[in-house]
Amino acid sequence: MSTLDDFLASIKEVKWFSESGELPSGCVLFDSMGAALAADDGTLDTNWYTARADNALAGKGDALDAAHAAWGAVFDAAEVACKYAPWNAIRYAARDASLLAGCIASWNDPTEETTVYALKRWSVWTAGYGLLREANGMLYCYGIGKWIR
Repeated sequence: MSTLDDFLASIKEVKWFSESGELPSGCVLFDSMGAALAADDGTLDTNWYTARADNALAGKGDALDAAHAAWGAVFDAAEVACKYAPWNAIRYAARDASLLAGCIASWNDPTEETTVYALKRWSVWTAGYGLLREANGMLYCYGIGKWIR
């Protein structure tokens, strides 16, 4: 993404839960959000995500404003497009978009460590899958299942 405005505009173009793109390396794909939840072996790394988000957003008004704008953009775009997706999925997508927006506003450097992480997380959503969490350095991804379409 070259600018924050480009990123925010691109959110409308995401093909939510189409399962049409390729997942990045380091992903484990499950058939559903429930299956990804069931795979919890107690090694979830929520603190790693939180530390990166804090790094991107801490004390930076522009980054916080960008994160809020991304949150709203995901809800506007996904709420209609994902009428069958779990409500939590939209929240998780908004969380990941907010992280990336904060990175763009803070650094706008695609090689910066937190930005690389945020881009990887966001690429799961743009590939048409959901991202539940990270465990053991792997992203737990899921589709909504063929039965819903």
